[in-house]
Amino acid sequence: MEDTFERIINLSPDYVALIRPDHTYELANESFAAFVGVDKSKVTGKPLRELLSESLVSSELESSVDRCVAGETLRYMHAARDGGDHRLLEMELIPFQEQGGAISHALLFARDVTDAAELQRRQSEAEYRDPLTGLLTRRSLAMILEKDIENAHRAGSNQARALLFISLKNFKRINQTHGTRVGDLLLENTGIRITQQLRKSDYLFRFEGTNLVAFLPNVNHSTDPAVVAQKLSDAVGVPYRFRGMDLRVSAVIGISVFPEDAEDAETLLQHANSAVIEAEASDRTFQLYDTSLHERALARMTLHTELLRAFESQQLELYYQPIVDLHGRIHGAEALIRWHHPNRGLITPKHFMRLAEETGIVTAIDKWALYGVCNRIAEWCKDHEIFVSMNISARELDDDELSEIITAAMSSAGGIPPGRLKLELTESGCMSDPQKSIQRIRSLKNLGVDIWIDDFGTGQSSLSYLKRLPVSVLKIDKVFVDDLADSSEDRAYLESIMAGVRSRGKQVIIEGVSSKEQHEILARMGARWLQGYYFAKPLPAHEFAKLLEAG
Repeated sequence: MEDTFERIINLSPDYVALIRPDHTYELANESFAAFVGVDKSKVTGKPLRELLSESLVSSELESSVDRCVAGETLRYMHAARDGGDHRLLEMELIPFQEQGGAISHALLFARDVTDAAELQRRQSEAEYRDPLTGLLTRRSLAMILEKDIENAHRAGSNQARALLFISLKNFKRINQTHGTRVGDLLLENTGIRITQQLRKSDYLFRFEGTNLVAFLPNVNHSTDPAVVAQKLSDAVGVPYRFRGMDLRVSAVIGISVFPEDAEDAETLLQHANSAVIEAEASDRTFQLYDTSLHERALARMTLHTELLRAFESQQLELYYQPIVDLHGRIHGAEALIRWHHPNRGLITPKHFMRLAEETGIVTAIDKWALYGVCNRIAEWCKDHEIFVSMNISARELDDDELSEIITAAMSSAGGIPPGRLKLELTESGCMSDPQKSIQRIRSLKNLGVDIWIDDFGTGQSSLSYLKRLPVSVLKIDKVFVDDLADSSEDRAYLESIMAGVRSRGKQVIIEGVSSKEQHEILARMGARWLQGYYFAKPLPAHEFAKLLEAG
C-alpha cells in the first residue's frame, strides 16, 4: 500500500516536497524533481536555495516553512522569475507529523498556475483584486477569512484573530468639491498608508466604496487590535496637501475578535460592522464589539501612554530590598522599579512591566535601571561590601549589544568591583532557548557579572538542565514559603528543592519571608540568604542607605 501511495504522489502534476525545519529537503515527488531539474534521488538533504533559483526561494518561503513547522497552515500565491520566465505558483504548506508525534516537517504542495486559462479560473484579477486601489476585494476577504478560521478550528487553535472594519469619511465632500479623480487618488493613497501600518502577515481589503477591512490573523492579546486601530486612525488623519488646501480623510473603525466575539467568518464580519456603527453613533475613533473588552483596551492604551510619559518625566524610581543572612545582616539588595503615578500613587512592576515588555518600552527601562544600579553600587561599595541584583527581560538577554551596554554602564559609574552586579533572569526566559542562554550567560560572566535565576520553581526547567546552566544562585519563589508554618508537605518539598539545588553547586536565596515562624523554619533548614517583608520592604535609595549604615 505504501508503494501505491508513492506511485500516486509521483504521478501528480503538483510539486510535492517534504521540507525539514533547517530548510533542507527530506524527499520530493517526480514532478518536483523535474521542475528543479535534478534526479529525484538527489533531492534529499539539499538546501532550498541550492535547487531553486534565488527568486523562487525568497525569504517569504523560508519564513513560511518556519511558521508551518511551528504549527501554522499557509496558502498563498507566489510570483517569481525563473531565468527568463515569469512563474506564478499556488503554494500550500501543511504541518507534517508522524502518528501521535510532534511536528517534524513542512509538507509543501505547489502548483504552477502561470497558464492563462488556469490563472483565470483560479484568480480573476477583477474578482480578487480591486483595480483602483490594488487591494484585495470583498470576495478575497470571504475566501481568506473562511479558510483561516477553518484551519483554526481544524487545529483546535485559540489563537486570537481580529477583523477591523474601516469606514473612511469625508470622501463625498472631496468628490463633490475636487472631482472623483482626486477622490480616487486619495482613496488609493489612504490604502497605502493603512498597509504601511500593518504587518506583512496582515491583510487589507476594499470591502465596498470607501469601506476597507483589515484582517489580523495573529493577535497576541485580545486588546491589541485597539492599538492597531488607533495607529490606523492616526495615519489616515494626516492631511493631504492639494492646491494650497488641506484635504482631510478620517476613519471610524469597528473591531471584532475571534473566537471571543464569533467563531465563523460571516458573524465576525457582521459584528465588526455593528461595532463601526456603534463607534459612529458614540463619536469614537474605534469600538470593539465586546464592550467590556473595549473598556479594557482603552485602559491598556491609557496605561501605555502614561508609561511613556512616566519614563520621559522621570516618574520611575529604583527601590532596594535587602538580602540578608540568618542574623538579619545586609549583604546585598535587589533593585526594584516603582512608578510614582501622579493619580494612582505608587505602582509596582506587576501592574505595568508586562505591558512594557509587549510594547518594547522595557528595553529603554532596563537600560535606565542598569545605569542607576551601577551608580549605586559604585557609591555604596566605597564603604560596604555589598552587591545589588536587578531583573533583565528575556528580550534584553537576546540583545547582541547587552555586553557593550553593561560595560558602558559600569564604566559610566567609574568602575565597580567584579561580582557586585547580579543580573536576575526568569526561569522561563532561560528555557526558551537553553543553548543560546548558556552562551550569553558565559559572555556576561566574563565581564565580572554574576547571573541568578529568579522565581525558581515556577517555570519548567529541570535540575539536570540547571547543572549545565552557568549561574551561581537560584532564588526560590515565595509561593514555596507562604504556607511553611502550616504545611509539613510544603516544608518537605522546599527542603528537597534546596538539597537538589545545592547538590549541583548552586546557592539558594529564599524570597518572600514574611514572618518570624517562616524565618525560624528556614533557619532549621539551613537557609543562608533570605529576602522578604519580615526584614524590610523595598526602600528608596536614601532610606536603604540609612539601613545599610545602621548595619
